[in-house]
Amino acid sequence: MVEQYNGAIFQGEIGQNSFYLTQVKTISTASSLSLDQLGKMVTYLGEQKDSCYITVNDQIPILLRGEDMEHLVADLKIILQRLH
Repeated sequence: MVEQYNGAIFQGEIGQNSFYLTQVKTISTASSLSLDQLGKMVTYLGEQKDSCYITVNDQIPILLRGEDMEHLVADLKIILQRLH
């Protein structure tokens, strides 16, 4: 069973053991993220102070600051919770 997820930063499909990412903010993408990768992203974002970059489609850097970082962490935690 696949569940659609439309968060503040990430949009995609929650599957059985992975998240299929289809959009980051307003940029379309296609990427499958495992539980491990999602967990590592939460850890990484938790270690950042003011801002960080994430890369979409291995070419487009997106700068995330304060509120965007908080929104992404919240998105990731919801996705992880639904995957478990």
